[in-house]
Amino acid sequence: MSYPFVSMKHHGHRSNKCSKKKQESEEMKIILEHNDIYLPGQYIRGAIVFNSVGEIPINECSVNLVCMAEVGWTDNPGIKDEGRSFHIKHKLMDVPFELSGNNGAESYYQLGHHEIPFEFYLPDNMNLPSSYQSRFGSIVYYIDVKMGEKIKRRDILVEIPIQKNLWLSVGGTSEKDFGVLSFASGRITMQATLRKKGYFRGEDLIVDYVIDNCSTATVKPRVTLFQTQIYMTGERHKTVESSLTEAVEGDEIGAHTLVDDGNLTVAIPVDIPLSIKSEYITLKYFLHLTLDIPLAIDIHINLPLTITTRAAMENTFDDRRH
Repeated sequence: MSYPFVSMKHHGHRSNKCSKKKQESEEMKIILEHNDIYLPGQYIRGAIVFNSVGEIPINECSVNLVCMAEVGWTDNPGIKDEGRSFHIKHKLMDVPFELSGNNGAESYYQLGHHEIPFEFYLPDNMNLPSSYQSRFGSIVYYIDVKMGEKIKRRDILVEIPIQKNLWLSVGGTSEKDFGVLSFASGRITMQATLRKKGYFRGEDLIVDYVIDNCSTATVKPRVTLFQTQIYMTGERHKTVESSLTEAVEGDEIGAHTLVDDGNLTVAIPVDIPLSIKSEYITLKYFLHLTLDIPLAIDIHINLPLTITTRAAMENTFDDRRH
């Protein structure tokens, strides 16, 4: 049985074009209280608005909050070979909203105009990832509505920031010895430290370094912020790595020179997604520190970091004491 969603008003004879426009304007709508990004601990409130020309059993209607993860790609496609494809789609959350009267009894949405309010609480204790969209995968939150045979979906943006270990410092060390046939001689040691692991978008990221250049070479440090995307289907994973900033260079460090108070600053882009850790998609960031050594192999240090929200940093401020 079909349940039409059209206006109750009768307007006489019309052209097909006008009727089509009227039907499109009168179709079921999902209206949200606000269209901002939703955070854990908040309510997602809105209403389903529609007009019906017949009775619709409430037990054939549903309103759900859904989180869907999907990952897919094709390896090594060629001109004659289509390559091998990998794909997985999994529902991470499906929370129903209890419609009024939907308790097994015979009840209906009657002829006429209806505005059905709904409300979902986004808990802060569920291990869910933030919304995400890319070429190889997505994490999508949406309101899924079914009224009889009419189905409607509206996507929403959800940010669930990581809140663990944000105030831990992160460090690394790298060194190089020049061989007999090298253009230079001696040893170079580099240490680098991030004062904390968590950062928010738009924040200045400062890396402190100590470089002990006990060699005859002149060297120069530089840093770049990188992003690593990892997509997993269970049988295969795909990694995509990209730089997010231009390299920021420090001053040259001459031969037999110790710099024990060096630092470089990188501006974190304001439009990057939060760090994500999930079964299907992981999104990580790291600061890549390179020491340029002319005519020789450079040395490197990668320092992992978490992109979260300013509120998450403030809320976990006391964690640094533990």
